[in-house]
Amino acid sequence: MILSNFSPLENEHTWHGSCLALAELSRRGLILPKRLPGLVSVLVKSFQFEEQRGFLSVGSAVRDAACYVAWSLPRSFSQEILATYVEEIASNLILVILFDREVNCRRAASAAFQENVGRHGNFPHGIDILTLADYHAVGCRSDCYLKLAPSIAEFKEYEKAIIDHLAKVRVSHWDENIRSLSAESLSILCSLNPAYISDSVLKKSIAGMT
Repeated sequence: MILSNFSPLENEHTWHGSCLALAELSRRGLILPKRLPGLVSVLVKSFQFEEQRGFLSVGSAVRDAACYVAWSLPRSFSQEILATYVEEIASNLILVILFDREVNCRRAASAAFQENVGRHGNFPHGIDILTLADYHAVGCRSDCYLKLAPSIAEFKEYEKAIIDHLAKVRVSHWDENIRSLSAESLSILCSLNPAYISDSVLKKSIAGMT
């Protein structure tokens, strides 16, 4: 079964091929709705797949293919069937749009988000976000962190997911530029929800250092 391929023991090539297989099966309407919980679970993991190899990392092909899966879902499943997963898929696509290191992944996520909004229209604030984070806007990494992230975080449905991802994943990223942008982005986001950042982010960060 394809879903069993998404194991920590498998390499990026297996994850990449499995994502492409899921996308094609989904696009052709060959995945049963009862398989969606498992599919969405591995999809979320694939959105953030990255493994460091020396001074480089692998996984961008996996993340790009995961966006293809997200793009294919509204083409084969009705709005009612996908309703349960809307918030999870939308939030995780936003994280790729804003924070992925590679521009092709950010643009692929933007295209997947657009496809879902265009076909079903059930992503929270979908049109407003697409106006902000279109194909050209996500091309500049620093703008994604310092301009788009604070703007999209103003929508409460995405605010905590953005803050948590920056604090838990991006500020400790292997790439120094990503770490720097993440810290700067968090400093801007402090004005949106200072209580949450103080209670949930800073306290946990300090506790983890001691």
